[in-house]
Amino acid sequence: MAKKRDDDDLRRLKAEFPDVHDALLAGKVSSLRKALVLAGLKPERSRLEKLKNSWTKATDGERDAFLAWLGTTGALPESAAAAGSRSEGARADHAPIASGRYLLPAAIREIRATMARRKITPEDVMNEIGFASDGRALARALNWNASLRLAVIAALERWLRENAGA
Repeated sequence: MAKKRDDDDLRRLKAEFPDVHDALLAGKVSSLRKALVLAGLKPERSRLEKLKNSWTKATDGERDAFLAWLGTTGALPESAAAAGSRSEGARADHAPIASGRYLLPAAIREIRATMARRKITPEDVMNEIGFASDGRALARALNWNASLRLAVIAALERWLRENAGA
């Protein structure tokens, strides 16, 4: 699908902005995205958008290392950075389980551990927290870091508190 979109963008650049298209082909512009920004066809992404994109693509280890780094630079309180980088998966009760609509690695580990301890499926969890669902959204969030609705995250936070150490 991205291939077709790229082809469409290239055709539009060639037709409407031949100078930008030529610069792209000559290697003077390093990427199609940058060429589209130069032509005014796409907005330039903000630093925040770039950070969010990078966070969603990062591995659990990379996120933990980043949170630890934030703690050492003073951008986060040490306790918050430590809570995000716990390898055993234990999470402080007040620590958030998500960054926006994405579960944090420690929360994913805790949800998986609770599900394994109770021998339940993502579908069972969704039913317990009040969402009549087949559990696919939660399974995708746990396995592929997909986003969840904010209401589901809030309900999961309560569910984790209720099932802590049970």
